[in-house]
Amino acid sequence: MKNLIDIHICYRDRPSELFGVLMSLYYQTQKNFRILISDDASGTPMSTYHFLNCMINRLNLSGNKVIINRNDFGVGVSKNRQKLVDISVKDNIADYIMRIDDDVILEKDFIERLLNVIKQGYDLASGVTPPMVQPILKREKVPEIGNKVVLDNEGNYILNNDDFGSLFYDEKIIPAHHFRSSALYKIEIHDKVNYTPTKLTKHGFREEQIFSYKCLMEGFKIGVDTQAIAYHMMTSSGGERFPDSNELIKLNEGILKEFTKENKDKLNKIFGQPEVSKQEIMKETNLAGKI
Repeated sequence: MKNLIDIHICYRDRPSELFGVLMSLYYQTQKNFRILISDDASGTPMSTYHFLNCMINRLNLSGNKVIINRNDFGVGVSKNRQKLVDISVKDNIADYIMRIDDDVILEKDFIERLLNVIKQGYDLASGVTPPMVQPILKREKVPEIGNKVVLDNEGNYILNNDDFGSLFYDEKIIPAHHFRSSALYKIEIHDKVNYTPTKLTKHGFREEQIFSYKCLMEGFKIGVDTQAIAYHMMTSSGGERFPDSNELIKLNEGILKEFTKENKDKLNKIFGQPEVSKQEIMKETNLAGKI
């Protein structure tokens, strides 16, 4: 099917949240997709939940095939994402992949907007992921470059912005140095870039930033629509929430820094090395210890 999108969802023990994800996909204005779910060894199999079975059946009946692949043992986010990529590449029927978390609610035009970003000349498209559980602030100023990164000559972070956790008043498509969580991209990216091999832990913290860097270093462009909205439920259990999550996050932060230093020359050519004011660092930084 022309312009088919394979939607990838990595899932673990979030049945109610997954129902919300699937419901928001059912009501998308752009409906040319199938859904691939990797169940990372949930304590209770998805098939146990009647309400999930109903939603999956409704999607199947609507022409949006749902494929579920369950792991007997947990392997973590990066390996799960790669497993779903391998299925899409093997099937060879989709032109695009869209990755979303298992605890987001998409605005009905989310896919349509991301496809429009691709039409504007970008290879990977993303949006904003504001928290659903609290009042949402809107930002008046849209940055020229989203999630801007500045490194020194040794590959240390001077600036590592996180611009897309809130809403914006203005509607713009802007270039970005990395995306936040959800993204739609051309499947041909995987001819050059993959999620594995990786040194990252089973936790997903920083995996999308490393994937972004790999894409940029291969010449692919990342664009963000400030009105493509995926509300984040920020669920406190299941998914990537583990008893040792804080330690895993610290380890992944170190792996990101190591990866950045290893590729500092390539990345500095992409990012440039503009001067950064102390005010900008204090206002926008997403550096470890200040998250």
